[in-house]
Amino acid sequence: MSFALKVKEEVISHTFEDDLAKAFLSGFIKYNAELIWSSGNEKLKLSSISNKIARNIFSLCKKMFNGHIEISVSQTQTLKQNKTFQITLIGKISDFLKSLNIWDESNSKIIDFKPLKIKVKKEELTNLKRAYMAGVFVAVGSVNSPETTNYHLELQFKEELSAKYIVELMNNYGFDFKVLKRNEKLFICYIKKAIMVSDFLKFVDAYQAVMSFENERIMRDVSNNVNRVNNIDISNEKKALTTGLKQIEQISKIQSNFGMKKLSEKAVHLCDLRIQNPNASYSELTELMNENGFEITKSGISNLFKIIEKLSAEFKN
Repeated sequence: MSFALKVKEEVISHTFEDDLAKAFLSGFIKYNAELIWSSGNEKLKLSSISNKIARNIFSLCKKMFNGHIEISVSQTQTLKQNKTFQITLIGKISDFLKSLNIWDESNSKIIDFKPLKIKVKKEELTNLKRAYMAGVFVAVGSVNSPETTNYHLELQFKEELSAKYIVELMNNYGFDFKVLKRNEKLFICYIKKAIMVSDFLKFVDAYQAVMSFENERIMRDVSNNVNRVNNIDISNEKKALTTGLKQIEQISKIQSNFGMKKLSEKAVHLCDLRIQNPNASYSELTELMNENGFEITKSGISNLFKIIEKLSAEFKN
């Protein structure tokens, strides 16, 4: 299984509340669905090569859609013999798409999600956008394996307007997506910086993928540093890295179980810094915390990580 498919299966395995489930489906349906008008019936076809993704999409549709749903499996005749799982929704499709805020009734077509039209608090709006982008990534996203030296994440669109819409939406959150026109019917939104790829995976709640990505990246960086710097203290570097990765795993467990609200603001900020700096020493983290307005000592950093470790132990794997 490719790294990109693992990321998608992790993203869709989350439990979504109703509003977030709608936002996720909006992103997935907009860029995956085929709308069919046949004999007075409205049909919407969704597909995936992953059984896990198809099952979860089916569950979300069953929860949100009142019509009939059919499932079928086809197998290609290529050397890989890949199976394609297809979900067909039959019934009042336009009403369903309208409830997802992606239906243009005057032109009878699926449009981009317009979260700004939804009257919610700023934090809730951000969560809707994150869920929407999670759906978009599962539909048309791809990311290189962290084992390669070429960091690359992309989203493929058939319309330039959609590509520009996604770039504007994501760049408002500090990303630096660019658009590449591959041909007349394919527009690629991409980022290549390792930190941007990692941040996007966090944006769509793929924290296990973030850990895999960062582990490989940091291990490679450490290896390169060892080769470049003759006087590096390898023992201390490895010890700091091992400690950092263990703490990132603890933080990931807390995040996956929605336990961050149990931590203080200072501890939450330390968690963010640790994820961004897996091999930083306690002295370096102390300096970073103080630079960001959180007065703390090296022993204070140690105490916060003890609290984080204790909270992590409360959750099952």
